[in-house]
Amino acid sequence: MRLNVLLISLCMLLTACGDTPTQHLELTTQSSYASAISPDGKYALVGSVLHGGSLWRIKDNEKLYNWNHGKGQLTAMSAVTFSTDSRFAITADKQRLVMWEVATGKPKGFWSSTGTILSVALSDNGAYALVGQENYTALYIETKTGSILQKLNHTDDINTVAISANGLVGITGSEDGSVKIWKLSEGKAIHSFHVGDDVSAVAISRKGTLAFGGLYYGTGKIWSTKTGKEISTVGYPRITLSAARFSEDGKQLITGDTVRRVMVWDVKTGDKIRQKVAKTPSFYPPSGLIVEEASLLQNGTISVIYSNGSVNIWSNKKG
Repeated sequence: MRLNVLLISLCMLLTACGDTPTQHLELTTQSSYASAISPDGKYALVGSVLHGGSLWRIKDNEKLYNWNHGKGQLTAMSAVTFSTDSRFAITADKQRLVMWEVATGKPKGFWSSTGTILSVALSDNGAYALVGQENYTALYIETKTGSILQKLNHTDDINTVAISANGLVGITGSEDGSVKIWKLSEGKAIHSFHVGDDVSAVAISRKGTLAFGGLYYGTGKIWSTKTGKEISTVGYPRITLSAARFSEDGKQLITGDTVRRVMVWDVKTGDKIRQKVAKTPSFYPPSGLIVEEASLLQNGTISVIYSNGSVNIWSNKKG
């Protein structure tokens, strides 16, 4: 027993015990304000503390574009995201949003918010944006015109948002402990769930039929958006789920947490299918490496971006 403890301690000192990825990238020299992985797993978007915003192609670790909100400026990003089809992206500072085309790197729209921006989501073709704010409201924006179509209300900060591929169904999570599912065109909450003290992550499936909400220091729940009925519970008590995304077919959910771990869950049963834990240098506190976003492809490939700007890819289907 004593030998086992010593071996485990040695492993933690040398490698911070984790799973070896198929590919590992370091996209920043320090940490990031905000970061995202595209749903197709091909691109990473980083709002670096030292270098501002940038888009990277993962397969060859190539920086494609610098994305900042002013000439000669290194923008401090408060939120970044890709569209649900990976063709567009949004970067946000505290008050402004810019939409970019991934293929060309060119800006496609500029907007101002009505409050401090905390979170953002973008539908297919970049058609609609959902913006969570510190002033207890979320904005539903038609990007073609820049029009604010709806304002969606909570009773506290809106930390996290997600939108369906067609831009018609949205989900918001707030510090008021509630998760709301919205018929966005009408600005109507079709379901509202009080899940705890503070919502840390939400997700919605491409077709808008499934929704997820996770808590700080708590588990997460999956619901049917049609009926509002709970389908399953995932996660573990006292662990914060920091990121979540449904697989394209809606059969699985990938979550990330604040202790460098990603897990894949069966949506119907809530059973854990896979788990991957990032290795960290011995000098980096293991609990300090947060999963910012993750994607799960149909072939089983897992792509993850972390709070220090690093990316891990696991291509194997097992384990």
